[in-house]
Amino acid sequence: MQSGHRTYTSLTPALVPRQRAAARGQGRDATTTGAGAGLGIFVCSGSPAIAEAFAVSGLDWICVDAQHGAVSYNVLHDMLAATSGTPAKRIVRVGGPDDRFGIQQALDLGADGVMIPLVYTRADAERAVSYCKYPPAGQRSVAYPVRAVYRKGVGVPALARYLEDANDETEVWVQIETKESFESIDDIVSVPGVACAFLGPADMGFAHGLHVEMKYDLPGMLSSPQIERFYTGVVAACRRAGIKAGAFCLGKERARQVAALGYEWVGFDSDLNAAISYAQGVVQELR
Repeated sequence: MQSGHRTYTSLTPALVPRQRAAARGQGRDATTTGAGAGLGIFVCSGSPAIAEAFAVSGLDWICVDAQHGAVSYNVLHDMLAATSGTPAKRIVRVGGPDDRFGIQQALDLGADGVMIPLVYTRADAERAVSYCKYPPAGQRSVAYPVRAVYRKGVGVPALARYLEDANDETEVWVQIETKESFESIDDIVSVPGVACAFLGPADMGFAHGLHVEMKYDLPGMLSSPQIERFYTGVVAACRRAGIKAGAFCLGKERARQVAALGYEWVGFDSDLNAAISYAQGVVQELR
């Protein structure tokens, strides 16, 4: 392990976070290095300080959640500014495949990529990719001065360098969380420009009615054979398409299991849930 990240003894070696280039000018690697998974957390609090703290904690990536989190444009601006010099990849979850404004904001403000929820069809994925890529590959609008360009410098030469590299460097993660997306997953993951398919197991379970079938036993639902089928199905489709597989889960043990399935990006908690869980644990231990 190179300097710059701590070694977390609570995780198996396969789950130790990977060293990534800290300098923004060098860009962030789109893959993990060596064996194992890149570990991440969803930041829902809207706090730049919390986002920054997680981004320097040794995590490989953070997801700034502008879909469910308390993240306005000004908050997103501050969160991406606070994390701009950190080693962690910054992915912003936007409102959906038609959230062109949110996608533009996230990328102009310097996000390394966007996560697209509520994908149902190949056409949804194609639209989302088109909003992330400059012509001729897509229809992203050009702007300057914006923070995304500053990693290349300032002025017209920097803008030219950024435009030359942006389509290759910007990552598009599509969420597989609807019944329709799982049924047409091969069509979705084969869309040019999709870098990662990211499983949302809770919404997938809800989409299939498992929460009702299991009488709202949500932990039971998430550990059910039906949900396991979605985990194995998504990673298999990503292998066929030659893209990265990502998924959300809760806790260290489940993260180990998901990584063992072959997922490259594993989100194992959210900032708010981690804070609540820690406080609850301390209270229970001391009272």
